[in-house]
Amino acid sequence: MSTRPPPSPRFSYKSDRLKPLRAFCQTVRLGSVSRAAEALFVSQPAISLQLQALERELGVPLFERSGRRLVPSREGQLLYEMAQPLVENLDGLEARFRDKVRGLDAGELNIAANSSTILYLLPKIVERFRLHHPDVRLTLH
Repeated sequence: MSTRPPPSPRFSYKSDRLKPLRAFCQTVRLGSVSRAAEALFVSQPAISLQLQALERELGVPLFERSGRRLVPSREGQLLYEMAQPLVENLDGLEARFRDKVRGLDAGELNIAANSSTILYLLPKIVERFRLHHPDVRLTLH
């Protein structure tokens, strides 16, 4: 009896599954392979190849022609609803990560004081501190 794992589904762009999904989402959004290529700064044939590979992989047509415009098929619309948030989140990951890391660099300050100190002495001090260090997480105990 073999202990090999079952073969994983074959995907034409194994090294970068995001590329064809990004091409697909842009094509749906813009209604044109040419416009999607411009938006992604790649050639129109590159987008076409990515879309063809995606259709082959999924085994369904993802687009229908409506005049000069490409419209997603029912399956294409379903894939778009699933892939679009994924692509957006991955594309925005670096910026969100940098924001979070910047917050980590700012640090944290915990101040323990009695209630009269917190009510009467600290408000002006805390206000000045916040002006100079807005990213520091401040907790009063």
